[in-house]
Amino acid sequence: MKHEFLTHATREEAVVFAAGMAAGVLETAIEDSGRASLLVSGGSTPVPLFDRLANTRLAWDRVTVGLVDERWVSPVDAGSNERLVRHHLLTGKAGAAGFVPMKTDAPTASEAVADRAMAYKPHCDPIDLILLGMGNDGHTASWFPGSKGLKQAMHAEAGVIVAAVDATGCPVAGSMPYRLTLTGPAIVDSDAAILLMFGADKRDVFEAALKSDPAEKPIRFAVDGLGPRLTVIWAP
Repeated sequence: MKHEFLTHATREEAVVFAAGMAAGVLETAIEDSGRASLLVSGGSTPVPLFDRLANTRLAWDRVTVGLVDERWVSPVDAGSNERLVRHHLLTGKAGAAGFVPMKTDAPTASEAVADRAMAYKPHCDPIDLILLGMGNDGHTASWFPGSKGLKQAMHAEAGVIVAAVDATGCPVAGSMPYRLTLTGPAIVDSDAAILLMFGADKRDVFEAALKSDPAEKPIRFAVDGLGPRLTVIWAP
């Protein structure tokens, strides 16, 4: 079965809908098992969603928040996804949630894989809700086309949760090419997923990805793997 694609007239409407959906999924998970896991992406697109979720009534003390991927930079660096999440999501009511960082004191992302895999595994069995993003090159998570480690990350063995990626030379990765990312199995096994996108350019990239090889537009791998568990929310 195919993913659901929902179009909203404005970005504000899209954010309100996405926040309501996310809260509903988390509330159901808490009712079913007493806990919920929320794995989120960075970038500018989810910021208004984070701001809205932060003040949503929910048993946040029963929610664990983690990252879909992370740049290998200090958590206080402007490019850190952890910094973004702490400033916009883990505030207000959502400040009661637990948080599992991806960045550690290890010198390299590769050296942190085993440690972060242990930390993330309890919350990815499976992930209750994952918030994905997509770049203009068709990447999601830190699955950049042409990056070193892409194939191993997307096609990891079952049970392998975290992988290191070197996106040196990938334009969208810019000056922060070294990353940790969730693997293909971790993402596509999620119980529910939201992909929030804004703008005609992003819609064009997404539609092109549906006809592309996942190695060229990695979002395709997540879309195919998640199927009807993925809701794409778009606004102009």
